[in-house]
Amino acid sequence: MNGRRLSAVLCLAILFGATWIVHELSFGFEVWTFEDRRQRLIAIGSLRAPQVPLRFALEPAPPLWRDDPPGRHGAARNRAAYLVDFVYTRCPGVCRALGNEYQQMQRALASDPPEGGIRLVSISFDVAYDEPSRLAAQAALLHADPRRWSFAVPATMRDAEALLGSLGVIAIPDGMGGFVHNGDIHLLDGRGRLRAVFAFDRWSDALEAARRLSAPEHALHAARQGRP
Repeated sequence: MNGRRLSAVLCLAILFGATWIVHELSFGFEVWTFEDRRQRLIAIGSLRAPQVPLRFALEPAPPLWRDDPPGRHGAARNRAAYLVDFVYTRCPGVCRALGNEYQQMQRALASDPPEGGIRLVSISFDVAYDEPSRLAAQAALLHADPRRWSFAVPATMRDAEALLGSLGVIAIPDGMGGFVHNGDIHLLDGRGRLRAVFAFDRWSDALEAARRLSAPEHALHAARQGRP
């Protein structure tokens, strides 16, 4: 095989390989944006938060999701629902809006028992700055009830990157000490699977989805049958 023919074969092989990669990443050339791809991965249950070490604003903190097999820790754990946002305390914009929405969700949950299946969780990705004491001050500013709403920060930057990356959350330094980041509410189940993502102004939809996810099986069956 002469040099020209070999070059042609190599070019075809590279083109075929690149086409295959694009085909796989775009789900058969059907999705073309990062968010569309994330929604497809959510739909098939492929995004799951790992159990990374977290430092909480207040200790001891109630346990969060687990990434072990279903059923190992009982039905109550498997029916848990977590409404998670990713913030940082120096954020001047979307984080304040998220804080307001979480306050509204906390008020809406006021009639539920504190040991119910829904938990609000705010996780900072500003590992270098947001010590637990700063998170505690933020929680106090927002009048967060620690029985319902936890504030935490990953133990290390590597832990933060693992957690954000697992859920498709983007946080990019803006060069001025802040971050450009997603401003969404993430619904996770008791095993850390990402079940849905909601814009922050759709907090009522997020809360309703969490209620359905955390409801006992008998309550779901009664609702489907139209019984109280």
